[in-house]
Amino acid sequence: MFDVTSLGEVLIDFTPVDSTGDNIARFEQNPGGAPANVLAALSKWDKKTAFIGKVGNDQFGSFLKETLESCSINIKGVVSTDDASTTLAFVHLDERGDRTFSFVRNPGADMLLSASEVNYTIVEKSKIFHFGSISMTDELASVATIKAAMIAKANGKIVSFDPNLRIPLWNNLEHAKEKILIGLTFADVLKISEEELEFITGTNDLESGSQQIFLQYGVSIILVTRAEKGCFVRKGDIAVSVPGFPANVVDTTGAGDAFLGGFLYQLLERNCQINNLNEDNIKSMALFANAVGALVTTRKGAILAMPSLSDVEEFIMKANSESNHEKYRPLFHYSPPSGWLNDPNGLVYYEGEYHLFYQYYPHKNEWGPMHWGHAVSKDLVNWDHLPIAIAPDHNGMIFSGSAVVDWNDTSGFFGGNAGLVAVFTHSDTYPNTIYEKGAYVIDGKTITERPRQRQSLAYSTDKGRTWTMYEGNPVLVDVELIDFRDPKVFWNADTNRWVLVLAVDDHVRIYTSPNLKEWTFASEFGAKMGSHAGVWECPDLFELPVDGECENKKWVLIVSIGDNSEFPEGSRTQYFIGQFDGVTFTSDLEQEEILWMDYGRDNYAGVSWSDVREEDGRRILIGWMSNWKYANQTPTTGWRSAMTIPRSLSLTQTSEGIRLISEPVEELTGLRGEPATNLSGTVLSGDRLLAGLSGNAYEIEVEVEWKDVKEFGLKVCQSDREETVIGFEAESSFLYIDRTRSGESSFHEMFPCKHGAEVQTDGKQLKLRIFVDQCSVEVFANDGRVVITDLIFPDSSSNGVSLYSRGGDVLLNSFVYYPLKSI
Repeated sequence: MFDVTSLGEVLIDFTPVDSTGDNIARFEQNPGGAPANVLAALSKWDKKTAFIGKVGNDQFGSFLKETLESCSINIKGVVSTDDASTTLAFVHLDERGDRTFSFVRNPGADMLLSASEVNYTIVEKSKIFHFGSISMTDELASVATIKAAMIAKANGKIVSFDPNLRIPLWNNLEHAKEKILIGLTFADVLKISEEELEFITGTNDLESGSQQIFLQYGVSIILVTRAEKGCFVRKGDIAVSVPGFPANVVDTTGAGDAFLGGFLYQLLERNCQINNLNEDNIKSMALFANAVGALVTTRKGAILAMPSLSDVEEFIMKANSESNHEKYRPLFHYSPPSGWLNDPNGLVYYEGEYHLFYQYYPHKNEWGPMHWGHAVSKDLVNWDHLPIAIAPDHNGMIFSGSAVVDWNDTSGFFGGNAGLVAVFTHSDTYPNTIYEKGAYVIDGKTITERPRQRQSLAYSTDKGRTWTMYEGNPVLVDVELIDFRDPKVFWNADTNRWVLVLAVDDHVRIYTSPNLKEWTFASEFGAKMGSHAGVWECPDLFELPVDGECENKKWVLIVSIGDNSEFPEGSRTQYFIGQFDGVTFTSDLEQEEILWMDYGRDNYAGVSWSDVREEDGRRILIGWMSNWKYANQTPTTGWRSAMTIPRSLSLTQTSEGIRLISEPVEELTGLRGEPATNLSGTVLSGDRLLAGLSGNAYEIEVEVEWKDVKEFGLKVCQSDREETVIGFEAESSFLYIDRTRSGESSFHEMFPCKHGAEVQTDGKQLKLRIFVDQCSVEVFANDGRVVITDLIFPDSSSNGVSLYSRGGDVLLNSFVYYPLKSI
């Protein structure tokens, strides 16, 4: 069985070489021919390929057969002849690398391929049959080509067609168009240029031209190549433009063939299931194809220029990095390779790896159809990007959720072994949907079909590398609700049941299950508790000891609060402390008491890792470092958003009651370089610029003592024009961040602001641990009793650090500055 068989021309491309200054054109010999080029790409990526064609019984024909064989292309379908020579093509390149052709083909051996010489069994044994129009310029080869296409079609094979219009090879344009239109009648996949689209349809409009071909010929996938602009793809009613990649063009010969090879490779990777391809699949496939085509232009030749898969992956990553304009990209926080990131999802530890899944839209740096992105780490600091874990399917987008290790195979997915199960929200609800007067409304229009959010399962048997959707999805539904999402699941050993905590409008619901598939409603909490400034989202529920005393434990319920235009804070996260009996959560707080996890603007949707090793014992949380108030407008390009640093959570008794503590995980100390400044024992009066500090990623540990002072603090990311102030007003014990002059802030009127919280101090002492990255400041006061997390967008030259005091002196009992390494 072959993956792809091509029929058509294989020829010699004579490509120009640098002149020696004597004005004599010189050329070098390279194997080529569009159908053969496509196979060369696929063979490079370990696909089984076969070529059918005819060459001359000459040195060029022998060279071509040897080349095809060296590329692992089966040549049992290649025949030779003494009646004609192998076709030669002289390639002429302009200064942009674009080419024109001159052919030596009077006749060429490829024109003389007859139907009797074709081994059609090869076509029958292939998943995809590919051909072009050049093999139809002469009637003899045309009959053989059309017969092969008919056999492929009759045997249910996918047929790929590339008109590859070369005007000098045709008697006239009417003849060319006639044959190309015959080719369209067989095509499932069509690759054409913009010029060929206009030649076929009479229009250069991509939308209407491709629609015309689709309606008239029923071509399943139409690929319109657009050189450096990328491509346009139509699959039925789906029509998308996918941008190209910048490249240092040397020679465009074979670029379109490489592009098609890339797309067919992606199709084969998806088991050739064209009907199952959705818009996101198509974009991803076309993006890969664009990268292959662009990469080939950086090399000379066609067949020999085809890149390896690792070459393509490296090219994509490098291009993303360069096009993303790395300004503001954090150096030690996790951020997506490209595209959009928001809520952390599916946090689970399994077989030595911390898994970080997250809300991800790979095709744009704004919120869009959600996927689960994926990264893994062995230390919570250094992260490896992995391919998309879960993509939208017929049930909808993949919203937030959790992942667990099903140690006892309660789900039955793992044949008695352990494995990973993701529990998430399938959503076809738009974020601007509202419920108004008994009807669902989108953008002011009443709709009859109710949007739904439903809970579903996927499972993995290979440590989270690949995921299988549960056939019984969805497993939990409520048709009356819009906001019914973000399941957090954990195993309760006391009840021997799984527990699912779900955000539902303005409260949470709790469900239980013996097997992750069948859920029973248990209780509700929160309708009249805490903050209701916005919709409730992303709950988490876990137990912690108070001050490390295992006999004194409390349950913590975390709930994030969505944005509300009436509140300047935007989205943020609250928590409750209480008891949980396996069915019902009961809060110890007063009804209107509100406890915030973070007093900054940019820590949202934080959840904790499941299944952390018992000997570790930590409850580790990470959040999305942004705010729905302005998340889609932050000034990054190519990528958007990052995660907070991971934090270890604990409970402590204070004079105001039990409170949740957040401290940076200890693994972060591994990023420290040698201390650059140590001012321990210094008395600070007025302003002091710390000379010699010029980094954009660092940690500061400072302990301050005072007798009589009005205010003191630090200024980070400082220049003549910009500064971010971390200040403390001693009389009110108010710790704040002021980002009114922190850098770029014009993207939203609510971004420049001063905000903070009261800090309980032990006498007149304050301890701060500060993390500064290229677009963020995180402040942990008094061992994490108060935390402030903020985005900032300073110029890279704003890298100064200074100290100040107002209305008195302060003693720096300890002050250490650590540069931090990039992850």
